Amino acid sequence: MVLRTVVGAVAGAVAGTGFWLTLDGFSRYCYSSPGRTGCGAGLPLVYPPVFALWMAVAAALVLGGFRIGRQERGWLATGIGSGLWLVLVVAVVWVEISHLEIYPEDRRLFLAAAAVVVPCVAYAVATAGAGRARRC
Repeated sequence: MVLRTVVGAVAGAVAGTGFWLTLDGFSRYCYSSPGRTGCGAGLPLVYPPVFALWMAVAAALVLGGFRIGRQERGWLATGIGSGLWLVLVVAVVWVEISHLEIYPEDRRLFLAAAAVVVPCVAYAVATAGAGRARRC
């Protein structure tokens, strides 16, 4: 069970870090500071494909880790982890919207931390609960 949880946590951390760095690279110019007008309404259209890409990376890491660790039910763990990641992203967006008084730099740090922690927790919980060791 510990091996499955570590595989899920590492896969989630890698996917979350990649997701954040990709979005940060696309929107680096958009941060509100003097002289910058923002990126407009087109930037949110980039989020779903980037999210799907990093979800596929997490799935590949979980399935590879399960194969190396001789575990079963990798596809089930991947599906549960992806669904849980999506639900937790909605919760993070709700927290961000409900606290409108956050300073821009604190908001950026909150989103960076959430982008790494949320998939890490989602895949760790999913792999711990859905996986099973192979019987000889």
